[in-house]
Amino acid sequence: MSVVDEVKERLDIVEVIQSYVPLKKAGRNYKGLCPFHAEKTPSFVVFPETGTWHCFGACGTGGDVFSFVMKRENMGFGEALRLLARRAGVELEPPSPQATEAERRLDVLREINQAAATYFFHRLLQSDEAARARSYLEGRGLSRETIERFQVGYALDRWDGLLRYLGDKGYALQDLHEAGLIVEREDGSGYYDRFRGRVIVPIRDQRGRTIGFGGRILGEGVPKYLNSPQTPLFDKSSVLFGLDQARAGIRTSGVAVIVEGYMDVLMAHQHGINNVVAQMGTALTEAQLRLLKRLTQRFVLALDSDTAGDQATLRGLDVAREVMDREVVPVPTARGLIRFEERLAADIHIVSLPEGRDPDEVIRESPAQWVQLVANAKPVMDYYFDALSADLDLTTAKGKADVVSRLGPLVAELSDRVQRAHYLQQLGRMVQVDEAALWQQIRQAGGHKQPPRHGQGQQPAEPSHKAGLGLDEHCLSFALHYPHLLAQADEALGACEEEPLAAGDLGRPEDRVILDTWRAWLKGGGSRQARGEFFDALDERLQDRVTVLVAAQEARPPLPEELLGSDVLDAVIRLRLQNLRREVQSLRYLLEDPEDAAAAATYGPLIIQTTARIRRLQQALNERSLSGRRQQKDAAVRVPFGEE
Repeated sequence: MSVVDEVKERLDIVEVIQSYVPLKKAGRNYKGLCPFHAEKTPSFVVFPETGTWHCFGACGTGGDVFSFVMKRENMGFGEALRLLARRAGVELEPPSPQATEAERRLDVLREINQAAATYFFHRLLQSDEAARARSYLEGRGLSRETIERFQVGYALDRWDGLLRYLGDKGYALQDLHEAGLIVEREDGSGYYDRFRGRVIVPIRDQRGRTIGFGGRILGEGVPKYLNSPQTPLFDKSSVLFGLDQARAGIRTSGVAVIVEGYMDVLMAHQHGINNVVAQMGTALTEAQLRLLKRLTQRFVLALDSDTAGDQATLRGLDVAREVMDREVVPVPTARGLIRFEERLAADIHIVSLPEGRDPDEVIRESPAQWVQLVANAKPVMDYYFDALSADLDLTTAKGKADVVSRLGPLVAELSDRVQRAHYLQQLGRMVQVDEAALWQQIRQAGGHKQPPRHGQGQQPAEPSHKAGLGLDEHCLSFALHYPHLLAQADEALGACEEEPLAAGDLGRPEDRVILDTWRAWLKGGGSRQARGEFFDALDERLQDRVTVLVAAQEARPPLPEELLGSDVLDAVIRLRLQNLRREVQSLRYLLEDPEDAAAAATYGPLIIQTTARIRRLQQALNERSLSGRRQQKDAAVRVPFGEE
C-alpha cells in the first residue's frame, strides 16, 4: 500500500470535508452547498462508500479527499499530502530505488496474470477441447453472465499451451515462472504449464487485479483443486476470493458472509447475493480479516459442518478475536467506582448448513432458504458453547473446570451486560455452579484476557502487497510515454462529443496532478525527448510515481504503431465509459433519497444525459472493435486492458 493509499484508508472523507463544509446525511451519502461556486440548493455530494465527492451543480467538479483539500486550500499535491498525512498520523518516508524497482516488477507480473486470465477465458469459450468444461459449468448452474463477470476459463490439457501463448507475446520465461504459471522440469531442461485440463478461476485482489488462479480438475486426478503457488503477488493467507466484487455489497448490507469455495461465491453473486467472499485456506487468517474489518464489523461464517470444518471455524474465530477492534467500556464496581474494560467490537455469527450440503447447493436450489439461514445464523457464543464443550464430560469435576476455563474468558468479553448475564447463567447451568460464584471465579482467573488458542499456531502477519496498474493508470502511462497518442485519444473522445482525457478520469490524486502538469508542459512546447526537465520540476513523490508509470510501458512487449494506437484509443474510451457508469450509479442513489423532494427534477435529467453519453461511447467502441476484427482477422490476439 502506497503512502497516499494509507492516508486515504485512515481518513474519513466525510469528517475531513465537514471541517470545511456543513454536510447533511442523505441516505447513504452526505449533501451540502458546494464550496467552489455560489448556490442556494445543495448539489455537493460526498460518497463515503467510494471515498469521493462530486458537485452536480454549476462547477461539475469532483474527486477524492486529496483533490478536495488541494482545491479548497489552493495548494499543491506535496503540501496536501503532508497536511493529510499529519492528520492521519502517517509518517512520510521517500521510497527507496529498491522499492520503486520492486513495484515495477509487480506491474510486470500483474500484466502477465491478466494476459493468462484472458487466454484461459477465450479457451473456455472458443476451444472444442473445452466442451467438457462448458458442460461441467452448465451442470453446476453457472450462467454465461457469471462466467464473463468472473472471467472463468479453461486450461487446455497440454504441457505448453499457455507457455507458447505468453512466449509468443514476448514475455520472459523467468517472469512466467515468477508469476507461478509455469513449472521448471526436474532435470532443468525446460518448463511446462502448471495448469492443465482444469477449469480456471482467476483470483483477484480487492482492487480487481488478477494475482493468481485456482484450477479444478475435470474427472479423476489429484489434486482436485490446484491454486497458484506463493508469488510476489499471491499469498493465499492474505486474499479473500470475490472481495473485489463483494466490497459494495458488504458496505451496503453491513455484513460479510465468509464461505469456503469458489463455486459458493460464484453462485451467491449470480443470485444477487453480493456480500459473499471465500477464504483461501483451511481457516481464516489475520490478514484476511484485516481486509474485511475495513468494510464492516459484522461477520457470518458459513463453513463446513464436519469435524474438520468445526476446527477450522474455531481457529478462524480465535484469529477474529485477536484481530477485531476492541472498545473500552466503563464498568461500575461494587464499591461504587468505575473501571474500564476492553470488549470485542465485532458481531460474529455462524450459519448451520443442512447436513451434507454446501452454500453453492443451497443457493442454487433455494436462494430464499440461504437468505433465511444467514438471517438465523447462530450467535458466536452459542457456537462456542456447543463446540468447546463437545469433547468434555461435564459430569466430572475436571470436565466442569475445563469448560469454565474455555468459556469463561469469552463470556467476560461480552460488552452487553444482558448478554453476559444470559451466557453466565447458561454456563452456570452446565456446571451446576451458582452464577455469582462462577463470575467471581472467572474474574479471579483474569476473564478479560484472551483465552488459549484452539488452532495450530499463529497465523502469518499480513504482508505488504503492492497493486499493479489499473485501466486509468495504463491510460496515464501511455500519455507519458506516447504523448502523440494522447492527442489522438483526445480526438477520438471529441468525435463522441466528449471532453479530452482529464484529471477527473483518473483515480489516484497523484495521477491527476501528473496528467494536468504533463498537459501544461506539452502545451508550453515541451516534448517527450525533453521529459527530464518536466521530471525535475515535479514533487519528489510525483517523480517516483512517473518512474513507475513510464517503466510499466517500457516493460511491455513492443507492438506495431497501429496496434499500439488502437490499444490506447480503446483504453481511453473504456475508461470514460467506466467513469460514466459509476456516475449513473451515484445519481441513482441520490434519486432514491426519500428526504429530497426535488431529487427527480434535479438528478433525472442528469441520468438521461449521462446515459446518452454512455450509448455514444459504447457504439464507438463497438464500431472500433468490429473494424479491428476485420483488419486483424489473422493477427495474434493482443493483451486487452481489464475493466474494474
